[in-house]
Amino acid sequence: RVRGHASGKYLAVTMRDSPNCAVLIHNLQKASSQKPFNKSKGQIQQVAFHPNKPFFFVLTQRYVRVYNLVKQAMVRKLVCGVKWASCMAIHPKGDNLIVGSYDKTLVWFDMDLSTKPYKSLQQHKKAVRDVCFHSRLPLYSSVSDDCSAIVTHGMVYDDLVKNPLIVPVKVLRAHKPCTKYGVLCNVFHPALPWLFTGGSDGDIWLYV
Repeated sequence: RVRGHASGKYLAVTMRDSPNCAVLIHNLQKASSQKPFNKSKGQIQQVAFHPNKPFFFVLTQRYVRVYNLVKQAMVRKLVCGVKWASCMAIHPKGDNLIVGSYDKTLVWFDMDLSTKPYKSLQQHKKAVRDVCFHSRLPLYSSVSDDCSAIVTHGMVYDDLVKNPLIVPVKVLRAHKPCTKYGVLCNVFHPALPWLFTGGSDGDIWLYV
């Protein structure tokens, strides 16, 4: 999997079949690459950059490890509470994230509150394959092997006393199942309330 930094200067690549070089970070301006870890702790499922801090999120089967790339040190370890995590997305403000799992569960972390999930949701009937936040609107989406995409209102308040507000909005179904897989990926339009999904049936759908 490939994940980009918000600045557009860096790309992080995850290679599951290469345990000794599971993650590479590419500097596009300098045309150089670096290996941030000599050895990964567990099978890495996905990685992500913090939107405005030098933090790097690494998702393994049951944990999210947060590293400070400047200090070259782990600063936090989040406990997912699921059997096998599959995907994650970082909120545009950087203090909240969601993790999907193969055991149908979606967990929301508020890192200002705890290293354990703030809320656990079971909205899908099969494995969760991908999750994403909208860059401007208080929305996130999750897609699953049950061939659904669920759009949820996820409001994060500037007032730290208020907990995030999570309200399901719409269940979208258009993809057809192909073998045992369903919808594999999704992404929001950067400005408009549009959602793109890609499925194992070979189709890409746009919901507006």
